[in-house]
Amino acid sequence: MKIVSEGPAPQRRAVQLIVHSERVGRDFAVQVTAPGTPPILPGQLAPAVYVLDGGYDMAGPTGWLLGGAGTMAPAYVITIGYPPGGPFTREHDLLFGPGTRPDGTVAKGGGGAAFRAFLLEELKPLMEARYPLDPKAAVLFGHSLSGIFTANMLADRPEAFSGYLIASPSVWADPGVIERLKAVRARAGDRKVFVAWGAAEDNYMVDGGQKVSAALSGDPEHLILRTQAFAGEQHISYYPLIMPAAMPFLLPRTAPIKRPSPITLTPQQTRRYFGVYRLSDGKTVTLGEDEDGVLLQVSGFPPINILAESLDRFYILGADARITFEPGDGPPAALTLYVNGAEARAIRL
Repeated sequence: MKIVSEGPAPQRRAVQLIVHSERVGRDFAVQVTAPGTPPILPGQLAPAVYVLDGGYDMAGPTGWLLGGAGTMAPAYVITIGYPPGGPFTREHDLLFGPGTRPDGTVAKGGGGAAFRAFLLEELKPLMEARYPLDPKAAVLFGHSLSGIFTANMLADRPEAFSGYLIASPSVWADPGVIERLKAVRARAGDRKVFVAWGAAEDNYMVDGGQKVSAALSGDPEHLILRTQAFAGEQHISYYPLIMPAAMPFLLPRTAPIKRPSPITLTPQQTRRYFGVYRLSDGKTVTLGEDEDGVLLQVSGFPPINILAESLDRFYILGADARITFEPGDGPPAALTLYVNGAEARAIRL
């Protein structure tokens, strides 16, 4: 696989990569939205949510907001769609063979195996090489045709992702997946699965969601399942509600975000913290000031103001990030950074 182009994405805060898949033989548009509080500590990794159908251009912003609000673990949201003006081969890519629609027409699938190879053998390794992603904390999210693709991924390659979000799966296109899902429960390895559908969808779509849920139920020791039918919602109308409902279950936070009240320190008290500190991976943490107060910058990341919650303890407003300094009368010898549940010590230079 090669990167054809890279630049800002239509979605705010996202980067767009146009990649050419050797497995599929076509280009795809991949948009990456980083969490508001990215991993910055030595060895720290973040979860990833891979969203099919381009996330309907809302999955990235939704994940960014949920992570920042403390509803889910801060995660990279990676959406996969098609470049503007290019071939739109969704039906071919998401189905492993032809399927008969409820109206009797035939859905011309057949590219599912190649598209799966693109995701697992090309895209996922590329993302894990470019970003600090935890391969053991990756979720696949698909809706409708991409929902049945996600169900097939779980049935055939359960180890590929730690969590699966299967929304309104098009079981009509591949009814054989139900028996394979029943068989996969015993080797699911404590994976989490969230199955959803709109309660006001057509009966055959509701039936598909219910069958997937039933096939996966009954073995909580190996597969942790949660199901939700969204009352009064149609096939698309509940899409904005899926991530807020599913992600706290699939990617829960290790601890809630603390929201202390700031206090005011004197200039003499704050200046003892100023200086440069080094983390174990060689990155530096620089403390200084600007017109808004105390300023912190980790090398490679933009500077940000921090607030004091007590003497020797600071925090970043709206983030799961805290800083503590070794107490004393003079300049502290070290500080400890706490980011998204992890911590690292930095030594003063």
